[in-house]
Amino acid sequence: VAEEMGLENRVHVIDSENLSTGIGHMAIQSAILADEGRSITEILTEIDRMKPLVRVSFVIDTMTYLHRGGRCGGMTALVAGSLKMHPCIEVADGAMHVGKKYRGKMDTVIRNFFNDHIENCKKAWPDRVFISHARCEEALVESLRQQLVDLGHFKEVHVTSVGCVVASHCGPGTLGLVYVDE
Repeated sequence: VAEEMGLENRVHVIDSENLSTGIGHMAIQSAILADEGRSITEILTEIDRMKPLVRVSFVIDTMTYLHRGGRCGGMTALVAGSLKMHPCIEVADGAMHVGKKYRGKMDTVIRNFFNDHIENCKKAWPDRVFISHARCEEALVESLRQQLVDLGHFKEVHVTSVGCVVASHCGPGTLGLVYVDE
């Protein structure tokens, strides 16, 4: 399409190796660099440097949607549900991996997940951080947002809805943090 429109020098495709909010971090940074008058080469170089530093992790309320989407077996979903297990999914090297597995009620799980990331957040790139979720309780999300604000580290703290891929595969109650390592 870029060639057909004569824009091949202005349109560049980037494999973000990430999910929607991680891509959002890169898109915002690209726009900031463009506004600063950086060349396309400088922008592409910065985004390429930024890609492996974008941290996306989220905790899942129920394994039902992973099972329905063929991402886990029925027995795994059944056992995880009965044990109240909530896996943390992390994006690394362009793929999603299971990280820590939390147990208990979801509000406690989310708080523990959040607390596990606070130290990394304190060392993250200070420009912005995202809380991205799928229909989590507003009071809980606001409490987490305020904790990030109270850190005094981030210039911007955004709350977003997860993208359609995460929402369809992970279901409601999913909550994640997205930041960039310094």
